[in-house]
Amino acid sequence: MMEKRILERRIAVLGLGQMGRRMAEMYVEQGYQVTVWNRNLSKAKDLSGVIVATSVEQAIADNEIIIICVLDNKAVSDILGQAGEFVFSKKTLINLTTGNPQEAKELESRLTAHGGVYLNGAIQVAPEQMGQPDTTILMAGNKERFNEVKAALDVLGGNIKFLGANASASPAMDLATLSWVYGSYIGLLYGAALVQAEGMQLQDFRDIVGEIAPSFVEFFRHEVNMIQEGNYNITQSPLIISVGATQRIAEAASAAKLDTAFTNVMAGLLQKAQARGFENQEVTAVLKVINTPEK
Repeated sequence: MMEKRILERRIAVLGLGQMGRRMAEMYVEQGYQVTVWNRNLSKAKDLSGVIVATSVEQAIADNEIIIICVLDNKAVSDILGQAGEFVFSKKTLINLTTGNPQEAKELESRLTAHGGVYLNGAIQVAPEQMGQPDTTILMAGNKERFNEVKAALDVLGGNIKFLGANASASPAMDLATLSWVYGSYIGLLYGAALVQAEGMQLQDFRDIVGEIAPSFVEFFRHEVNMIQEGNYNITQSPLIISVGATQRIAEAASAAKLDTAFTNVMAGLLQKAQARGFENQEVTAVLKVINTPEK
């Protein structure tokens, strides 16, 4: 029992970019024995309280739990290739690198074939937001092993969400949330550009967005619930209203001599939905256009 407890307080962190470095520091602060590795070992020179491994194989061999967070999954694959296959037996690899579902499936198969266990995670915050009660990390993979390492994951954030036994669920949900984030962010930038074009104050735009955002979050929750139920009847926002609204946005962007790529796509999706006879349904009916594009 004592040996198991000691092993649980040992962890390796592969990759010392901003996120990897922050995670290593957090584990040291929580009393873990932390082994770190990075391609450029000089990145570890000013990290206090860590063991610096000179090879990937050493870092993996000396720890039961290995966290890797690097640029992409090609880098993950290359790094793991530096260690002998035997070293992965009975080890838990937690990959917190941003990737796609297919890459997660391939890495899961590779680790399983070598006798290890693979968990895939997607961090939903920036490094400085790690370790907070609302820090969200999306996890997927072997449920039993996830439960065993949950205490170690809790060091990183208070909102660890387990999405299922298929490791690909984590990057899939990450891409889904990022789709919403980037779509909203590009919309925010277009809003700022329109405000500037009219000579208005960005501070006013900032404040108004902050004031209306909570109501829109509740609206989005409602819309997703309706999609889950397969209900496209009008409940809050008729599609026909958004057809006109998005067209006006596209026209305003054009008049202000902005790049209209984003606004035209947005208006175009609504117009396609109208052309396919969905104008008297909820605005969520645009999903039917997205799911079944015309040939």
